[in-house]
Amino acid sequence: MKTIVDTGFADLSRMNFDVSDEQRLVLDEVDRACRELRPFEDEAYLAGRFNEHLAPIFRKAQLLGLPISRMYGDGQGADVLTYVLALERIGREGTGVRTFLSGHVSLGQVTIQKWASEQQKQQYLPPATRGEKTMCFGLTEPTAGSDPASLRTTFEDRGSYYILNGSKAWISNGSIADVAVVFAYPKGKRDGMCAFIVEKGFEGYSSQQQKHKLGMPTSDTGSIFLDNCRVPKENLMGPLGKGLSIAYSGLMSGRLSVAAGCLGVIEDCIEEAVAYARQRVQHGKQIGKHQLVQRHIGDMSTSLEAAKNLVYKAALLKQRSDSSPGDRELRDEADVMIAKAKYFASNASFDAADRTVQILGSSGYSFETRAPRHLVDTRVCRIYEGTDEIMVQKIAVSLLGNDYEAYK
Repeated sequence: MKTIVDTGFADLSRMNFDVSDEQRLVLDEVDRACRELRPFEDEAYLAGRFNEHLAPIFRKAQLLGLPISRMYGDGQGADVLTYVLALERIGREGTGVRTFLSGHVSLGQVTIQKWASEQQKQQYLPPATRGEKTMCFGLTEPTAGSDPASLRTTFEDRGSYYILNGSKAWISNGSIADVAVVFAYPKGKRDGMCAFIVEKGFEGYSSQQQKHKLGMPTSDTGSIFLDNCRVPKENLMGPLGKGLSIAYSGLMSGRLSVAAGCLGVIEDCIEEAVAYARQRVQHGKQIGKHQLVQRHIGDMSTSLEAAKNLVYKAALLKQRSDSSPGDRELRDEADVMIAKAKYFASNASFDAADRTVQILGSSGYSFETRAPRHLVDTRVCRIYEGTDEIMVQKIAVSLLGNDYEAYK
C-alpha cells in the first residue's frame, strides 16, 4: 500500500477537511490575534470609526500575507483551505475586519502573485505582507458594478508611461491604500482592458473616504480619482489586453473570502443566540425551552453546516485550479462552486443575524450586542464581489449552457 506523506497542510483531495497540526498552529495564532482585536473592534464600532488596531495586530501575528509565498516578505505560503479557515475565524469578529483582509490580501496580493511579473512581485508583495503598505482592488466604478466590462476609466500610452483617467467607487481600503490594482480600457475603445499597479504617490492619484454606509464603520471604504495619473510603463500588470481576465480572477478569490468570512458570522450569531436563550427567562422558563426559539437555533446550525461544505469544497476546487492554470474546465468548475458558496453563505449569514436579533428581542436592537452589527454588516455580502442575482445567473448558466447567458 502506498504511504501518504503528510506535508503539513490538509490533503484537499480527501474531502474530509481534517485540520492538520500545522494548520492548527496557524489557526491558534489567528484566534489569539482575534481575541486581542475584539475589545478594540467593539470600541471602534460603537464610536463609528475605522479600527486602527486591525492591521498592527494582524501584522504582529504575520497574517497579512497568509496565502502568499514565503519568497515574499512575511508570506506564509498557506494553501487555499488554510486561508479559508483563517478567514472563517476572522469573520466572527465582524465583516468589516474580514473585508480589510479581502481587499488587502485576497484581491490585492493574491492577484499580484498570480499575474504580476517577478520584478513587480518582489517590489510590492514584501511590504504588503509585512503590513508596511496596504492594498486595494480598483475595479468598481459609479456606473460599473455587476458589469465590470462597462467601466469608463481609460488609459493612454505615452511612450515610457501611461496616463490614466477615471474614478473608482466603493473600494475596500480605498482611502487608506498605498497600492491599488486598477483596471482601465484604452482611450476610445471598449475592448483590451488592462490592469495596472498604481501607487498612492503617483502624480494625479487621489482618494477619499466614503461615509454614511449602512454598516462596517470600522472598515475603510473609499473612492479613487485618477486625473491624468502618470503610471510607469513597467507597472502594467499581466499581458496587454488581459485586464478582464485578471479582474475575474481577482473576483473569484474575493468571493471565496466573502463566503469564508460569512461562516464566522454564523458561528458568532449561534454562540450569542445560544448563550442568551439559556439565560433569558420569559413565561416562567428560559426562552431556549420554547420551540420557536429552538427552531431559529436549529435552522442556523443546519445552514452553517451546509455553508461549510460549500465553502470548503469551493476552496478545494480553487486550490486544484490554481495548481492547473491551463485547465479551463477546472477553472469554470471552481468559479461556479465559489458562486454557490458565496451566494449561500452570504444569505445564510444575513439570515442568522436576523434570527439572532429576533431571539435577543429588544437587546438585539442595540449595537452593544453583536447580532445587530452582523445584520447591517452582512447585507453588503449579498452585493459586493458579485450580487445575489449575478451569482444565481452564473450558477444557472452552468447548467443551461452559455447560450442562456443574460449578459454577453
